[in-house]
Amino acid sequence: MQLKRFSIVFASALMISSSLPLDTFAATIKRNVTTSVSPEATETAESTTEATESTNGTTESTAKTVESTSADNTGTNTAPDKVGTGDISAPSDHIPSTVNNVTAPSNLDLDSVVAKAGFEKVGNGNTNPEPVLGETQMVHYVLRNASEQDISAAESNTSAYAYSKDGFNNLFLDHSGIGRYYFRTYNTKSGWSRWMNSKENENNTDPEDKVQAVQIRVKGYTGVRSDLYYKAVLSDGTVLDWAKNGQTLGTVGTDKYIVALKLTLWDKQTAFSEPTKVLMEAPVYEGTYLDADGQVQYSSANAYTGWAFYNNDQYYFKDGAKQKGWQYIDGYKYYLDENTGAVVKDLEPIMGLQSSYQIRFNKASMTMHIMAKDGNNGYIIPYKTFMSTNGPATPEGSFKTYVKYRWKIMHDNIYCQFLSRFKDGYIIHSLIYYDKGDPNKLDSATYNYMDDARSDGCLRLRAGDAAWVYYNTPMGTPVIVYTDYSTKGPVEKDAIEQPIPASQTFDPTDPLMQGNN
Repeated sequence: MQLKRFSIVFASALMISSSLPLDTFAATIKRNVTTSVSPEATETAESTTEATESTNGTTESTAKTVESTSADNTGTNTAPDKVGTGDISAPSDHIPSTVNNVTAPSNLDLDSVVAKAGFEKVGNGNTNPEPVLGETQMVHYVLRNASEQDISAAESNTSAYAYSKDGFNNLFLDHSGIGRYYFRTYNTKSGWSRWMNSKENENNTDPEDKVQAVQIRVKGYTGVRSDLYYKAVLSDGTVLDWAKNGQTLGTVGTDKYIVALKLTLWDKQTAFSEPTKVLMEAPVYEGTYLDADGQVQYSSANAYTGWAFYNNDQYYFKDGAKQKGWQYIDGYKYYLDENTGAVVKDLEPIMGLQSSYQIRFNKASMTMHIMAKDGNNGYIIPYKTFMSTNGPATPEGSFKTYVKYRWKIMHDNIYCQFLSRFKDGYIIHSLIYYDKGDPNKLDSATYNYMDDARSDGCLRLRAGDAAWVYYNTPMGTPVIVYTDYSTKGPVEKDAIEQPIPASQTFDPTDPLMQGNN
């Protein structure tokens, strides 16, 4: 493990130094100084780094020189300190680095630190309007207090960032474009929150329970086209690097908290040039990472037991070891890929078709789970997981399917196919078709915007999923409808990865239309 004393604002430069020649490292220091300290300090620090180019001193001593020069950047004792000190821990090239034992300056100017943290380096992001619908994909993020009042907000496609000197208690996301954002926060008192979708609230009501760390990821079409990067400044002036696609960013095990946050979407076809190594103020990094063999592992101070995501794949760890194969976890029986350990979302290729199923529907996450039976243990195997749409009128309770229709007029000029009725006027069915029962009359918006649409109470599925339910679940199949915001599981649903043009009139998952794709 590398352990070095360093100036907080130079964390990212120091991490680069372990693999760069000294002259290249000095140039890297210059770039970080320019965005992290005052113009006066920049001039002094540049002189210091230039002097190191003609010496054979170590990287550690170079960092100390920059630290001591920056601490008295005007030559007086009355100037406000711009940097503190801390130890950087870099256990390997594969695990994000951390900083700990941070000493903040006595007269820290947070406003100045945040203004010069480097948020502006990414500009407005680089994600152009997507080619299918011409939409600009973006995420709107809001820092909120314990009363759910907005403190500060910004958008990923602008140069703005969100800033609250006193911290915040809740994070809220909204978005445009086809995709689904997931996020959770680590707070000083309550620890990790549940995973939330964009447009969901955690509603943490304790004003002293401040957000210390975040994990944010995006799936679906936005996630296919772009990576999501996010950067933060902590209350002690620590400027962290850019985290990516669900990595942990912030601090755990300290009394510090996040005061500034910036999110940006970055087109995957273009390299991201900003530093991405130092992500936490903590003794060790807490979260998943890829090891030298490309396997997902979990880094933590203690051997971790629980669920974790790497980007959008779901894993389970027990005493620090990634689990594989069939596993009983939290009352369910999962199959975890024998090679990668990721949860297998479709078990039909593994188990084959079954003689009976149970349909479970969570209104909170708009997710349908097809459950298979595990002998006398009952229906505890998550066999398939479907994205869906429901409405406020969707009834909760235990029901059974009792009639099916291949096509049916719903009302006015709206038709649906592959229908399985489970209670009165409430039916599991396809998306919406207009004017007649014809697979070439689809309303494309009901496909592209499944997450935003709301039904009159029925459970809408893509045609392929509705057809699977129609053909493979026998009459009398139990249907259990409930609302549970605490979990997105047992398995998190997928999102639309490829939208269809507004002019397209068929569902690409429809088994009858496969030749048209």
